[in-house]
Amino acid sequence: MQNAPSLLQLIPDIFFDALAYILPASLLFIGVMIIPSSVGAPLVNAYLSLGASFDRFIVVLFGIGILYILGQLLTHFSYNIILRPLRKLASLRKDEAFARSDIDWMADYTFIRHKDAALGLEISKRYARTIMSRNNALVSLLLAVTSLISNQWIGLIICGVLFLLFLHEAYGQQVFFSRYLQEMTKELRNMEPAPKEK
Repeated sequence: MQNAPSLLQLIPDIFFDALAYILPASLLFIGVMIIPSSVGAPLVNAYLSLGASFDRFIVVLFGIGILYILGQLLTHFSYNIILRPLRKLASLRKDEAFARSDIDWMADYTFIRHKDAALGLEISKRYARTIMSRNNALVSLLLAVTSLISNQWIGLIICGVLFLLFLHEAYGQQVFFSRYLQEMTKELRNMEPAPKEK
């Protein structure tokens, strides 16, 4: 069994953070700028009015930091607003893979990372996708509310459709991740040598 990933598999953790946190936060930021037109135009003009390239770079760097923090907040709220209702739906459908607690799958994940670092990276990537999908569902819901407040009915329809699509994706990603984690854990445990008899 491989104990450490190759150089091609050493993907920085910031890639997973960008996937899970920064991309959904960017979607929220762009949506808030586009839907109420009074918000986006002043921000774009203020950014373009910066003369020095260094100043623009600092603003972009500062903005990435804000998006990262915003993405973490989205993850916190999407757990209660998106994941908990989906987990109850999975319980009604008797889908035990989805309904497992976070402690259960985290124990399996820790076991896998100790056994196979490359497989641990693969699972980290898949988990980042599950977080991104449920964060995108929350972002679509927030943008639908923003469209409703701004009387942007086309935006409301688009965001409503996106909410349903991302909600369906979040359910599917969570089920796939849980089942994949269970199968990998079972396979690795079966490959462990049997304890020697005294």
